[in-house]
Amino acid sequence: MKRFAAALVLSLGMLLPAGVALAQDHPHVWADTENPAWRQYLKAHHRKYHEWAKASKREQEAYWKWRDQHPDVH
Repeated sequence: MKRFAAALVLSLGMLLPAGVALAQDHPHVWADTENPAWRQYLKAHHRKYHEWAKASKREQEAYWKWRDQHPDVH
């Protein structure tokens, strides 16, 4: 029984960092202050303007990746 408990605790301890990493995978939250950066992102990628809410999940993820690389964009 002690071996089982030790193995369980060890396994959970190894899985916890992975769970935390998944939870923090996308720490971004959209705010209206992002609109100028969103417009600049679309312009830089030669895309027509459309609302953030209408962007695909893939496009939103690409935007956040771009945004992380361009923190000075206002």
